[in-house]
Amino acid sequence: MDVDSLLPLLKKIIDGLHSKGISIVSYACDGTEVERGVQRRFLDQFTSKRTYKIRNPQPGCNDTTVTYGIYNGQAMCMVQDSKHALKTMRNNLFSGAHLLVLGNFTATFQHILLVAQGAGSPLYSRDVNKIDRQDDNAAVRLFSAETLKYMADNHPEFAGEIVYLFVFGELIDAYQNRHIPHAERLKLVLRARYFLDLWEAFLGKCGYRKDHYFISREAEDIIRIIIDGFIALIIIHRDHVRGPLLPWLHSSEACEHVFGNARQIVKDFTFLDFIYMIPKLRIKLRESVLRGKSSDSKARAAGYNHTYFDNEGLDLCVLSTYPSDEEITAIAGQAAQEANSLISFLGLRPEDLFSPQAVSSVVRLPGIGAWFQEEEEETVDAGLFENELDDETGDNVELQAILDHEENSPISRRLAIDERCTNLTAAALAMAAEDTSVV
Repeated sequence: MDVDSLLPLLKKIIDGLHSKGISIVSYACDGTEVERGVQRRFLDQFTSKRTYKIRNPQPGCNDTTVTYGIYNGQAMCMVQDSKHALKTMRNNLFSGAHLLVLGNFTATFQHILLVAQGAGSPLYSRDVNKIDRQDDNAAVRLFSAETLKYMADNHPEFAGEIVYLFVFGELIDAYQNRHIPHAERLKLVLRARYFLDLWEAFLGKCGYRKDHYFISREAEDIIRIIIDGFIALIIIHRDHVRGPLLPWLHSSEACEHVFGNARQIVKDFTFLDFIYMIPKLRIKLRESVLRGKSSDSKARAAGYNHTYFDNEGLDLCVLSTYPSDEEITAIAGQAAQEANSLISFLGLRPEDLFSPQAVSSVVRLPGIGAWFQEEEEETVDAGLFENELDDETGDNVELQAILDHEENSPISRRLAIDERCTNLTAAALAMAAEDTSVV
């Protein structure tokens, strides 16, 4: 179904929920082109829109402007499923369609394969070989702190992969973590935003094509919706809802869990089958909630691993506390500094990427013709060689002085002059040996 077919159905569902007094804060999908199109079209039809701007600490860079809408009197924003986004970033790293260039380093599947094959690696072979692209557990293991520590200890040269896994793993952790305060989550989200901007600026300055050396267009769109969606959730809960924000519930995970259980009862069910199986579904879902988990987190090639009902150690007081506008500005400054540090770790200078001079010109290596000077620039020095080589009475000191002059000359030399330097060195050595033998 296309956007025009799905949009009226979405509006019917939202209107029906509103008529029953159910507040809808977000609409989440799992990232397909059509679903993102439905989100954009639905946002355009809101009765009114609100924007929230976070000033960018980087000079000359665009501010972060987040848009959410008021629909039937209720604030609502668009988000993406965070677990699907994590798998999207894993699949971008593993795909050979793009070579991810991050400063002086690259991020490639081959390096991750070497990590998985290493002794004591937290990754399994099935996490990289014959992978299930919808395997939640494999994606979590790849972006985990254990994997980062293993790479830092055993493969510090894989700086591109380390930074890539760190930035986007922390971004998804801003949604999935049950314990950290919202101010810390916001810093992780803004850091990813500023890192993306720096990465994109680097590629543009160095003449790299985004469609070859950056994450895919779809992945970038998903990540930016993830970023803007989280900021919108913070503002909506702070200014409109005034209740705890549990970001991991703003996803499509619950819907997928229901349909997965339904397919276990009737594999290819109709709507009538679904109505009849509701009592069984209630029992299966309640069982999952009471058990605290529905699958093994260490399983391999296990597909979806639903954890939206995992509330161990939940602190609703912390999750009901939101940063003020002044605190958000300070958080943005911290996030920008950390993004700059990551870019510097990759061998780049952040100030060069966004300076006015840098934006107006593209840095390129000089052409090979610039390495050699014209004949007239070196005629004087060439004459020195001619005169001194013909004079067999010249002493060792004079030869060494001429050689030092040519070696230290800032003017580039041709191959012929290099050969004359070699001959001159040989002559100096011969004279030194002769003087030694005479003594």
